[in-house]
Amino acid sequence: MAGAACSSSSPSPPSLLQPADLADTGAQFDPTEIVDSASFTDWQALAVADVQTFLTKSPYGKGSFLATYASNGASAADAISRTAELYRINPIVFLVRAEMDEGLVGASVYPAPPERVEYAFGCGCAAANDCDPRYAGFDVQVDCLGQALRQDLDDIAANKVTAGGWGPGVTSTTDDGVQVTPQDDSTATLYQYTPVVAVGAAGGNWLFWNIWQAYTGALGYAGPTGTTSKPLAWVGDACTGDATCDFGLSQGTCDMQFPGGMCTASCTTDCPSDMMEAPTFCADFGMSGGFCLLVCNPNSPSCRSGYTCQSAKQYGNAAMTQNVCLP
Repeated sequence: MAGAACSSSSPSPPSLLQPADLADTGAQFDPTEIVDSASFTDWQALAVADVQTFLTKSPYGKGSFLATYASNGASAADAISRTAELYRINPIVFLVRAEMDEGLVGASVYPAPPERVEYAFGCGCAAANDCDPRYAGFDVQVDCLGQALRQDLDDIAANKVTAGGWGPGVTSTTDDGVQVTPQDDSTATLYQYTPVVAVGAAGGNWLFWNIWQAYTGALGYAGPTGTTSKPLAWVGDACTGDATCDFGLSQGTCDMQFPGGMCTASCTTDCPSDMMEAPTFCADFGMSGGFCLLVCNPNSPSCRSGYTCQSAKQYGNAAMTQNVCLP
């Protein structure tokens, strides 16, 4: 959903959290690696039924009110799963932020004030008690968060840093005075959203990391593995190098002439295919040959920022055309 930018709100007081959220588990915290990139973008980590089960019986030994909550016709589980797929971000990220920001996963009943739920991530809010009603609803807020995180990931892919200067291998200073050099785009994105470390306290990336450890442990999630995990990137995705464009059974290339870099592969007939990914098309680039592009629907385009749904000819068969994402 386009609209007011989602931004991290002021740190939630510890009273909104569960004691386990702030408990020292003895695990080694590294401020330069909050969540690895592959896990952060593993949007297939949980099915909608898994999210619903997690909310019904949370790690706190009680059900979250989000298990029965709905906004704008969407259950919380549906909203999280839909947003995870749309922006290709792990659904666990949204569960962690819901708890970290407003203590929603640990709340067994609808909390007060309603803004904690309806404007959970501060989207559409100029200040406390000054929120645009068009952005009300947990589903809208989750979408806003997903959009903000995906924009930062795409900014890093295109410019190596976020709008605020956070990037892999770039040393920056957090709002609480800690110098951090993120190891990857996911950690840089988390610092762009919340530029605070705050070890052992609410409101910073230590808390995100601590809750992430608890939730992934409860879910038995250890990162994307096996044949069901999403490739590092798919045809049409943003990229910074060829290594990112691993399509599982084939290796692609990163064409940096396209906005934000674009994963593609040279072709004469067929392009990579995956039942869990959008279809691809071998488009004719004239003297340059054929290259794989992402197929799109002009009536409901889903091309990423900087691209539009356009008609292209098939390589070797000018009579065959297909709508694809192009700058």
